[in-house]
Amino acid sequence: MIEAAALVAAAYLLGSIPSAYLAARFLKGIDIRAYGSGNVGASNLMEHVGLRAGLALGVFDTLAKGAVPVMAARILDQPIHVQAAVALAALAGHNWSAYLRMTGGRGISVSIGILLAMSLWLELGIGLLLIGLVGRIVMKDTGLWSLAAFAVLPVAAALADRPAAIMYMLVGMALLLVAKRLTANWEPPLIETYGLPRALGYRLLWDRDVPRKESWTGRKPSSERQRG
Repeated sequence: MIEAAALVAAAYLLGSIPSAYLAARFLKGIDIRAYGSGNVGASNLMEHVGLRAGLALGVFDTLAKGAVPVMAARILDQPIHVQAAVALAALAGHNWSAYLRMTGGRGISVSIGILLAMSLWLELGIGLLLIGLVGRIVMKDTGLWSLAAFAVLPVAAALADRPAAIMYMLVGMALLLVAKRLTANWEPPLIETYGLPRALGYRLLWDRDVPRKESWTGRKPSSERQRG
């Protein structure tokens, strides 16, 4: 029990490492939370720092934050329910970092690492198809398709007759995604412009507060806009 609790705590702290924040500070001297979506993750880093930086960060978050904690639990011969708890802790750490006053990313890369480490190939394939192919390549907007992928994963797991712990984990991952979208990084929704129900609806479906993607992902601090 003590070992399991220590693994869960370590997974949260590892997931909390603000890799996108540190990369943006080091490479461009900016606080990535003040740019674009405010997301402390690979997509926002790609938009405001560079393609290579975003891709490298995505790989790091996938492997180091998502896969490594689960693999460590497996190597230490922890049962599947502990591995699932470790996975959720790593994802929660990435979304609500202990080092950034509970701000963070959205957890897509970390989730991919979790599925990879648990050898959930069907679920991984569905996620990559919906988020990577349909969302990013075809539609050029992953917001809705990420939500669709996380909603479908528990259904796919049920059809594949996965253990109950895996089912609970996938449902937990979907709930963490929804919670992160609705709370964002504690940025108040644009109630004055759209009203609370509509603003929260945009957050849930599109992962932003406005209809147009470009007006959200391209945001910059007011001081920089004035300089530009």
